[in-house]
Amino acid sequence: MAQKLSSKAMKKLDTLTEAKRKWDRVHSLVEMAATQKTGQDMYLSQMRRAAEDVGRVFMNGGYGPLAGNAKDLALLVKRGGSLQHKLRGMRELVGIVFAAIERAEKAVMDEERAGTAD
Repeated sequence: MAQKLSSKAMKKLDTLTEAKRKWDRVHSLVEMAATQKTGQDMYLSQMRRAAEDVGRVFMNGGYGPLAGNAKDLALLVKRGGSLQHKLRGMRELVGIVFAAIERAEKAVMDEERAGTAD
């Protein structure tokens, strides 16, 4: 049987869902930049803007550490160095944020279950 969620839990899950959708866009831009032979600069500026946007979503939702990871990716895009080193770091951050979003979703559900058990 499906459990009804409180409005607070629904708001948190909506924030995480929106952030996950936007983070998917960042992920696709990272992979497109990695597969292109030329013209990767076009994707880098889009990645930076998308990562900053996700950072704002996380910050407005009260997920400061996740916002920090999104901002780290935006800074990594602007930093100097070879594209391959940047892409390696970006892929790592993408994976970290996806895992953190899943943990946050699970924490919201666990918190909700614990709250309704009382």
